[in-house]
Amino acid sequence: MRDINVLNDYFMRYLFSSKDSNLILLDFINSTMLDANMKTFRSVEILNPFNYKENYEDKESIVDVKCITQNGTVVIIEIQLQGNSRFPERILYYWASNYSKLLKQGEKYDALTPVISINLLNFNLDNNDCIHSCYMIYDTNSKRLLTDHLQIHIIELKKFKYNLLDKDLDCWLKFFTIKEKDNREVIMSELVKEKPIMEEVQKRYNNFIKDRLMMNEYDKREAYLYGNQIMLEEERRLGIEEGFKKGIKENQILTAKNMKNKNIDITLISDITGLSINEIEEL
Repeated sequence: MRDINVLNDYFMRYLFSSKDSNLILLDFINSTMLDANMKTFRSVEILNPFNYKENYEDKESIVDVKCITQNGTVVIIEIQLQGNSRFPERILYYWASNYSKLLKQGEKYDALTPVISINLLNFNLDNNDCIHSCYMIYDTNSKRLLTDHLQIHIIELKKFKYNLLDKDLDCWLKFFTIKEKDNREVIMSELVKEKPIMEEVQKRYNNFIKDRLMMNEYDKREAYLYGNQIMLEEERRLGIEEGFKKGIKENQILTAKNMKNKNIDITLISDITGLSINEIEEL
């Protein structure tokens, strides 16, 4: 039976946003909350239900999973396979976009409710060892919390090591980070023993890979993501090459200026730096 990439956002939306996924979604959210010593929730209602036929090219404009809890807190979940150091700004933008939509024209600010953003990243934002970070708005001196309406969780899967997190979140991240070379059946059997909800997760995984229509959409999404990754790597390569060329040019100019200030023959400067005589005369 074929293995798939469980971080594929089409599969993740199927897992967390199908009409009967509430308990699975609630468990993952509460596992994240427990690891950050935050309050958990009793129930969730999915606000953007999974659709078999989704336009994967429009993915950049939406969050992967969106739900509301029994007390009105909105939770948004995004899975991101590639990014860079500017990704926090994107997270904040998505949070702000969802928070601003809570208030209708004419309503008072007390109608606003907290928005929790949970971000699963398959890349490292920085070089520290922190797997799960939780950000809120605090006073820099007194550490007093300004409001609980902003809560941003960043989970960096590349940094994950077993048994460093709360056991519930640790179990979820074991599932998310199963590799092709791993024995999925053995690992899932162990996870089910640790966390009963994983039996339902495994059932959904099996149903997904047996469904021809969903696998077809999954393959389209994988191809789209692979194409994006290739383009991103090419852009980075060209950027490095361009930066290297720019650095060489700047070094040539600096060397030529110093030699010219010491009244060294322009022809000799040109031979050493590679700059033309006209370029040197204009310095």
